Amino acid sequence: MSGTNGKQALHVATFSGWYRFEQHGKEFTQTKRDLSYWTLTCMTVDPEDPKTLYAGTEHSGLFYTKDAGAHWDRADPQVPKMFLYSALALNGGVMVGTIPSAVYRSKSGGWEELEGVRLHSAGANFPPSPELQSRTRYLAYEPENKNRLYAGIEVGGMVLSDDGGRGWEPCNEGLTDMDIHEILASEQHSGNVFLACGEACFRSPDRAGHWENISPKNHDYGISVAEDKNGVLYVGAARGRPNLWLREGGALSAILRSSDKGKTWDSVIDNLNGGVMHLCPTPDGNGMIAGTSDGTLLMVDDSGARQVASGLPFVTSVELAA
Repeated sequence: MSGTNGKQALHVATFSGWYRFEQHGKEFTQTKRDLSYWTLTCMTVDPEDPKTLYAGTEHSGLFYTKDAGAHWDRADPQVPKMFLYSALALNGGVMVGTIPSAVYRSKSGGWEELEGVRLHSAGANFPPSPELQSRTRYLAYEPENKNRLYAGIEVGGMVLSDDGGRGWEPCNEGLTDMDIHEILASEQHSGNVFLACGEACFRSPDRAGHWENISPKNHDYGISVAEDKNGVLYVGAARGRPNLWLREGGALSAILRSSDKGKTWDSVIDNLNGGVMHLCPTPDGNGMIAGTSDGTLLMVDDSGARQVASGLPFVTSVELAA
């Protein structure tokens, strides 16, 4: 099997642990499972070392592996907040987003808070109950400038840092939905940033200077967004919020693709029972691998979609690594 930069295996984070899959021809085979006691909420791969992965959990902080999942360890010292919702490996370390909304970064064997995220999240609530606290749902960096960081707050909008995380400012001009789910700082379309939000999808052509709505018709709950090596944009979106997924058809979600930065969309697959929770490029970079809330893995490209695994727990993240 071919891979890029040593990324030849599919790593899957779920509500019941981590799975490793390897591709043989068109088939993906599960080769390992671990952390099955823990609810994994996020996962990130070190961009400089594809054998190093970090997995965040719902109540037990951060785990990591330095050998592509052969062995996992708990972070020591552990993150000051134990409920993690996002993670981003960068510059030989890792940043994590928490509940209540804050961002911590590993530093010299410990942790430092990037306080601007918490300060700009003050007063944000996670509906439907004001007693629930907002969360740092997603973290990203600009490929051309790793000092430019983006944090998406659920529910509190976007904040950015231009100095590697020391200072943060809101960047919500034109953003009509503050319920951020995922951020794509585009590598293939320089200066463009894309968002999947609770009621819409957005694009900024000017590095988050202002936002414009690019939502696909009929799918109003944006969950995930990613791009392949050809600059084709993919989103995972559902018809309605998760409280409606109890209906017979489930999420009625779709994976849609756009070759013009979200101006027009084509459906690759529709009427999925599970929500499309995360997307990552395929090993050859043409198309996506998708993980859903009903434990299905799909491979999608311009020829359509096919199922590569099913019966997993709720999938929260899919990533290529060593």
